[in-house]
Amino acid sequence: MFSTLLRRSAQQSTPFVYTNPYKARRLWPPDFTKISPKHQFRLERKYKRRAKLKWARPRWTKAVKIVQMGSIVCG
Repeated sequence: MFSTLLRRSAQQSTPFVYTNPYKARRLWPPDFTKISPKHQFRLERKYKRRAKLKWARPRWTKAVKIVQMGSIVCG
């Protein structure tokens, strides 16, 4: 993972005018060498769940199912 590069860039102060009023509570991604395997697993599971929700396409999936059933019934 590019964790070291991202972590270093996140820790550097911004030299330009933009400042985020909503500061992050934790540095992301965390340093996986310093956390326990159990906590690593929890973070990975949380990331996978969020990624799955983000990339879900319910209308596309429904349309594909309808087309497939239509081709089976009519074909």
